[in-house]
Amino acid sequence: MLCRLIPHFRASLLTLSLLFISRPGHAGAPSINVGALFDYLPSNSSSTLKRVRNSGDATAYVRVEITQMHFDDAGKVSETPVDAPALARSQAGANGLLASPSRMIIPASGQQATRLVYRGARDSEQYFRVRYVPVVPDSNEFSMDSQQAEQYRHSVSAGVNVFTGYGTVVFVPPSQTRYDTRLQGLEVRNQGNATIVLDNLRQCLRARPEECGAGVKLHLRPGQARMLHSDAEHFNRYELIEGVATRTVDTRS
Repeated sequence: MLCRLIPHFRASLLTLSLLFISRPGHAGAPSINVGALFDYLPSNSSSTLKRVRNSGDATAYVRVEITQMHFDDAGKVSETPVDAPALARSQAGANGLLASPSRMIIPASGQQATRLVYRGARDSEQYFRVRYVPVVPDSNEFSMDSQQAEQYRHSVSAGVNVFTGYGTVVFVPPSQTRYDTRLQGLEVRNQGNATIVLDNLRQCLRARPEECGAGVKLHLRPGQARMLHSDAEHFNRYELIEGVATRTVDTRS
């Protein structure tokens, strides 16, 4: 019985050996970093620069996709695509955020910037989601021919069709911003016309004020209010950001 199994065992070893020999060496892959996940367009400017870095060991081909965000009364968000061609032509009545360029080729261990440009009226605050999506390009994108696209497809990790992308949010305040933040006890109310930020919001011990928990970032859109949590042993500390102005708020006082 053992003698009959030995040839099959040797055949299995040979098959495994051939699989390992024929397996290609480690292929590279891009890995992008978009930096901050929230960007704020200044009220006196129509554009901001966004840098995207590639820390991977293969070129990143990144598609920039933009949608406009809409919030209902309950705070539920929906998104609609931005008409990029109309914005690029400066078509009358076209409003929205445009990425230039909307296709980026970022070499390994390199970086590239895209400019986010708002075009149209700025009577009220608007919100946009910008997605940076690494893709395996085809011959219709990135000025590549079919042979170049195929070579790239073989150069990245086998079987990889979707890379890790990132979505960021861009706040576009009205051109005439008005900040009116009301602090009443633990309640923070935004009665202005532009988003305010509670940055590095932490709970700290009253007995040892420098001992604080992890900080979070909180956005309050116009008309929103937030009641902060506190108890007899803790208080809140945060940086209140209103456009370019920043001040520290401590709820003990």
